Amino acid sequence: MNPFDRTWQKLTALARQAPTAALESAPLGLATRVVARAWSQPVTRPWAVMERLAWRGLVVAVALGGVAAIFDDDGSTAEPIEDYATADTVNELLDLT
Repeated sequence: MNPFDRTWQKLTALARQAPTAALESAPLGLATRVVARAWSQPVTRPWAVMERLAWRGLVVAVALGGVAAIFDDDGSTAEPIEDYATADTVNELLDLT
């Protein structure tokens, strides 16, 4: 036998000789109180946090959209610098002239 087995045998023999502890029961009405407390608290939905963040994100998006609409400068009164639809880009890129 190795030292671990001898030590294990000693410990198990001592454990068998130890007096058993008296089992204490729960106080009367504990189960009723636990169930009453469990049913009295509102159930939290798992998506409640995401729902709250979504509403905040919607408010921020609407606010930023309003700010962008107020300060929008599309430059519609200025002439375009270059008409890309009619530019001869093939000749410019390949320099075929």
